[in-house]
Amino acid sequence: MINNIWILIGKKVSGEASPEELLELEELLRQGAADQYPLPLLEEIWKNEHQTNSDEKLLNKWEAFEAKLDVADKNEIDEAAQVAESKTSGAKQKIIKFIKRGSWLVAASLVLGVLWFTRHGDAANNKPNEISAPKNGISKIQLPDGTKVWLNSGSKLVYGNDFGTDFRKVSLVGEAFFDVVKDAKHPFIVTTPTISIRVLGTRFNLRSYKNDKTSEAALIRGQIELTVLRNPEKKIILKPSEKLTVINNEDVAGKTNTQQANVSEEIPLIALSRIHQAKQDTLPSEALWLENKLAFDAEDFEGLAKKLERRYSVSIVFENEEVKKLRFTGKFQNEPINKALRALQTTTNFHYKIDSNQIVIY
Repeated sequence: MINNIWILIGKKVSGEASPEELLELEELLRQGAADQYPLPLLEEIWKNEHQTNSDEKLLNKWEAFEAKLDVADKNEIDEAAQVAESKTSGAKQKIIKFIKRGSWLVAASLVLGVLWFTRHGDAANNKPNEISAPKNGISKIQLPDGTKVWLNSGSKLVYGNDFGTDFRKVSLVGEAFFDVVKDAKHPFIVTTPTISIRVLGTRFNLRSYKNDKTSEAALIRGQIELTVLRNPEKKIILKPSEKLTVINNEDVAGKTNTQQANVSEEIPLIALSRIHQAKQDTLPSEALWLENKLAFDAEDFEGLAKKLERRYSVSIVFENEEVKKLRFTGKFQNEPINKALRALQTTTNFHYKIDSNQIVIY
């Protein structure tokens, strides 16, 4: 456990720990290791000893640490013993001496191991980090900077090993709720297939599934700068409780070449509105999926069908184009799909039939 926790602490303070390793370290500290390894103090010492410019790469940081290892002499054992015997000194002084003198062997193994993977292009470390949420499930992760992200079902978040070096860049396909740690020197950037968002520290919900007609950003706290990728010269600033909806133009592929040319020159339809929050809810409708609730506010049936497909793992087919335009407002939590459809039927006229995992609406 001792070697393992030192490795995890080393990766934590250097920003190289994966979300799984951060969770493992948190669990070890919660089990009592925090008394022996006070992580906040270790992080403070690390920052003081290894202060670098924001544009330095990971390799330079480890090379600087490796240079300090080279100055260790043959007296490390005696010096480590002196640290153990120095009972009257403060806890911080003990830890500083232990890190500098008493644990060079452990630290050297850690640094050399990380440096080997960095320099020799280990395949696993060179690949971007990918986190996916399962179907009918939600995944919660913590990024290396402490930012918390919740992924809705069928969503995927990707970030590179250079996360936090200059920027904190991630890419998203699907839906996620972000609670971003504030860091003015390292802006947080989220890119989806249709929009890009730049923030410093904030909470917001972002939905951008590939097959949906629209993408949507809903701001809970802070401020975000949004760019529609098809019109990147325009920046849109969202304020708290505002929501931006963008038409994705997914139907262009089915048009003729002339029609495609015309549509490609158009600017996607953008709608700015307010987020909706009922008095009895703790979250706005746009983020109620965090509580395993499916909320919809004046949403057309075609868009709602996409949400029903992801929630219930079904395929929905419309045999009547007019039915797609019907609009619904409501909220589901534990209802099975057939009960949910019957509830929708009470508000308007349509019919449906269920055959295994396919639902036909007419």
